[in-house]
Amino acid sequence: MNEQKKLLKLSFPLFFESLLFSVIGSVDTLMLSNYSDTAVGAVGVANQILFLVLIAGNVIAQGAGILMTQFVGAKRKSEDLQTLTVTALMVNTALGLFFSTLLVLFSQELLGIMDLDGEMLRFSSEYFVIISRYLFIHLMTMTFSVYLRSHGETKTALKVSILMNVVNVLLNYILIYGHAGFDALGVQGAAYATVISRIVGFCVLGSIVYKMGFRLKSFRFRLASMRQVLPRILKLGAPAAGEQISYNLAKFVMMIFITRLGDVAITAYSYSNTLAGFVYIFSVSLGQGTAIMIGWYTGSGHKEKAKFLGTHSAKLSFSISMILCTLLVVFRVPLLGILTDNLEIVALAGHVLLFNFIVEAGRSQNLIYVNALRAVGDVHYPFRVSLLSMWGIGVFFSYIFTFSFSFGLPGIWIALGLDEIVRALLFRKRWITDSTQAIWSPIEKQV
Repeated sequence: MNEQKKLLKLSFPLFFESLLFSVIGSVDTLMLSNYSDTAVGAVGVANQILFLVLIAGNVIAQGAGILMTQFVGAKRKSEDLQTLTVTALMVNTALGLFFSTLLVLFSQELLGIMDLDGEMLRFSSEYFVIISRYLFIHLMTMTFSVYLRSHGETKTALKVSILMNVVNVLLNYILIYGHAGFDALGVQGAAYATVISRIVGFCVLGSIVYKMGFRLKSFRFRLASMRQVLPRILKLGAPAAGEQISYNLAKFVMMIFITRLGDVAITAYSYSNTLAGFVYIFSVSLGQGTAIMIGWYTGSGHKEKAKFLGTHSAKLSFSISMILCTLLVVFRVPLLGILTDNLEIVALAGHVLLFNFIVEAGRSQNLIYVNALRAVGDVHYPFRVSLLSMWGIGVFFSYIFTFSFSFGLPGIWIALGLDEIVRALLFRKRWITDSTQAIWSPIEKQV
């Protein structure tokens, strides 16, 4: 099987998994919008904070994932992969419990930063506290997911995602509106549905990983092994997760700007994000599939194959994203009409989505090159570039365009687009000119 076919075989399950999450996310949004437009905006604000914390907890999964793919490519012994898995699981469990406790204790202070009030604050607080209590389960599940993907088991991960999302939709229907003898819980119902579906996913994924890597293979956990591998996980995971933390923190600050524009802008932003998610899911999945294969090639020493694959994926990602973005712009008004009948929200969100071409032109490249650079161990360069661009361009011009130039919500999208394009150009240059030279460092030789 040639590289392109192998890439698509890996990426399509990831694509359908991402598509499924987007579809279910839209169904969640639609269900909540039938309950209350304010509830949609409130959940969007709460999730902005929760996503930031999840990315912070993703340090271990990021580092372990890079090492695992290279170990698989290098055909390292099963004990090495077992040590990585157990170490990542133990640390993520501890981190998850810490974050869960912290978020519950300081939920009101965190939401207070967003300057919410009234019903918007009440809904956001209800959702935030429930999800926060069980956040540790999601962090533990990340470890199992990384293990499966590093072995190319993307179809298995897709099947579990289907199960989780079916459970989520059914429970949303029952708990949000009150069916099957349950009270109508509204936003709280949506939160409990999410938590229960995550518990189901954790149990199923955990049992699969156990059968694949532990049941028939002897393993004795040694604390010395954990002490040896953890610093290497952190060395790779911290900058990789730091780049994502910076991105989400920058978007968090932009969300604060949006809250200053009022409830209509908050809700329009949530709906615009929901629809825009369908545009970049192909790039997300292709980037993940590319990272898996480049990790394998790095572990086995096939540098030229990895370099060609990264460039090929970037071109494919850009082409597909532009097609999807065009379809979104053409049909944006009827699509928004499915989500809400508030004409003011539809008009604002529809205007915002016209600027999505700028965002996707850069994002479609970033999602490939960032994953490719991480897969070869170049985690520091993306972090430094992202830190400077996201804040120096994204956040700075968001404020200027939104308030100084009075562009409002579209100003946020324009600034996001400029940031994405600048990073795309720098990452592309890094990959094409340097990826087979100084930055190339097969990690399997270091461990």
